[in-house]
Amino acid sequence: MMNFYNPNNRNNSKKQDGTIHKWNSMMPRNIRRDQQSSNSQNETSNSNIAAIAGNWIEAVGTIIAAIGSTPSRIFTEQTLTDFNLIGNILEAGGTAIAAEAGSELLDVVGDQLQAIGNIAVVAGILNSNEQSSELLQKQGDLLQVVGLGMTIQTSGQLTLLQTIANTGNIIQLIGNVIQVFANTNSTEGIVTNAVGAWIQAVGAVITALATE
Repeated sequence: MMNFYNPNNRNNSKKQDGTIHKWNSMMPRNIRRDQQSSNSQNETSNSNIAAIAGNWIEAVGTIIAAIGSTPSRIFTEQTLTDFNLIGNILEAGGTAIAAEAGSELLDVVGDQLQAIGNIAVVAGILNSNEQSSELLQKQGDLLQVVGLGMTIQTSGQLTLLQTIANTGNIIQLIGNVIQVFANTNSTEGIVTNAVGAWIQAVGAVITALATE
């Protein structure tokens, strides 16, 4: 296709830019302010939706993982392992979504660490070497502890919902700490690990319910 150069194009473009600039300057300030406010509200709304979705996905994941961590006569060992795997994958996805919606640096980094911790647990479950599997899962639980610790707010005035969400995070932290110290090579340790998993699930649901 042939392209014919027209020296008037640049001048016409400048005139159009000048016209648009004049139009914007003539626009009442309250209209421009309303447009900016509308854009800001849309961004906040999208962020809230992502936070709610992320926390609920994480909560569902913790419940499924808790079922997989609980000794059962109904499900086979393989089924329980599958539950644990699916639960941790959902947890990783949920916390990753919540991290994208975070506004505070500590919250974002904390959620990212939790997601990495869940991925480490998944890697441990899939690892065929028993020793490596246990080590990866413990390291994953420990990363989740560190991540949750970073999301807990200890200063400033919190709203009622923020206080409830904070309490949920603390409960999750307690559950994860129990799992870190549970010796899954013994019957008592397996039960302790299950208790920790269910405590974490309760905390995750509380946090999800309080997400605004």
